[in-house]
Amino acid sequence: MMGFFKRMSLAPKGLRYKLVIAFSLMSIIPILACAYIIFSHTFPMMTELINVTTVVLLSAIISLLGLVLAKGMVDPIINMAIEAKMIASGEFDREISIQAGDEVGVLGESINTMTQKIRLNLDELKSFSQRTKELNVEIHKKVLALSSLLQIGDLIATGSANLDAILELSVQKVAMILDGGFCVFYMIPKEESSEYLPKAYSNIQEETLLDIIVKKGEGFLGRIIEEKKLFIIDNTVKKTKEIEEFRSSNNVKNMLAIPIYSGRRNFGLLVVGNKQDDYRYRIDDLDLVKIFSKQITIAIENDIWIKKSEELSIRDDLTDLYSKSYVLSRLDEEIRRAIFYQRPCSFILFSIDNFKALRETRGELVAEDVIKRIAKFIKDNTTPVGKSARMSGNEFGMLLPEKNKREAAHIAEEVRKQIEAANFSREGSLKITVSGGVSENPIDGSTQEELFKKATELLNNANNMGKNRVVA
Repeated sequence: MMGFFKRMSLAPKGLRYKLVIAFSLMSIIPILACAYIIFSHTFPMMTELINVTTVVLLSAIISLLGLVLAKGMVDPIINMAIEAKMIASGEFDREISIQAGDEVGVLGESINTMTQKIRLNLDELKSFSQRTKELNVEIHKKVLALSSLLQIGDLIATGSANLDAILELSVQKVAMILDGGFCVFYMIPKEESSEYLPKAYSNIQEETLLDIIVKKGEGFLGRIIEEKKLFIIDNTVKKTKEIEEFRSSNNVKNMLAIPIYSGRRNFGLLVVGNKQDDYRYRIDDLDLVKIFSKQITIAIENDIWIKKSEELSIRDDLTDLYSKSYVLSRLDEEIRRAIFYQRPCSFILFSIDNFKALRETRGELVAEDVIKRIAKFIKDNTTPVGKSARMSGNEFGMLLPEKNKREAAHIAEEVRKQIEAANFSREGSLKITVSGGVSENPIDGSTQEELFKKATELLNNANNMGKNRVVA
């Protein structure tokens, strides 16, 4: 018993003391009843002084005090339980009201502290989740950019697409990566020209951007080309009259302008932008655009070297016939010689009938074999002073000095018949036919351009008439 009271004395004066007091108050009632009964039998005279009403009234007062005390302990616990349940359901912005410094108050403070920590952790989690989303977007953008660069690089390396297709793909990818904006590439149409015109573009909604003619050193864009420096327009750039005029006249809010050049040669200008308010280009965005601009530069340089290589090449690698550029230059010389000596000079242009369908159905190896065998027929029928050439994928040319149109048409017909009679398959039967057009100087023209154009026109006529024929 002494140990119990000792423990009670060491406890904080809170819930335990309230429970002891309530218990004590509720215990007085039966004690009073027992005392009254004992006194009524033992001391009848005293019971006359203390009547039943006094005992009942005193018991009622004691019971009321005990009830009030018990209610004061139970209500906070009930309210705390309700609040704790709502907090547990996810309402972490709630807070338990502390009305006393007893154990219930301490428990309430502890729950409030835990709720506050949960709120802080949730805020950190939301912040982390948002940052994770931003990182995922950035990673996706980087992966998309890398994939696009690899795709463009593959087209450049394999030579499977011409420059126009590479430029179209490049501007599409740049516009897509930089927050769904627009992109336009201005380029000189010819090396000797001084005007930069829209060559490729993507997601352009303002026609004014496509009407711009850029001249090096002149105007807003022209000076950017001349200075060969990246120019930025966003919310970090100081506004000038020239910038504001360009933005308003072309409905552009943000823009990057990147000159495309190699050494002293200026190839063009890449313009990228969007219409977002308060936009700022990041360093990553600038690096991406610079990489794409390098790819475009490489594509243009590669195209220039390929064209120079074709011009310098005399023989076709597959057929060993002369190249197109070589035979046309020889045709020009032969025409001048024919005019001077007043002698005829003819040109024949052949094409393989239905070559596209042949390649699709029989495959690339069979198609190449057909090209090589037809080249041999043409070469074998070329005169000693003539020249035979592969003009393009499935077109061949024959330059025939000293031959008029009638003689050239006879040679063309002999070639057509030999090819028609041949079997082009080592296994089974594969029949191939060709069509031809024959032009002659000076009847059909006095320059190689005119003779080539006339031969092309007559070849088209032969195809329209059913193919497998020569038109002169």
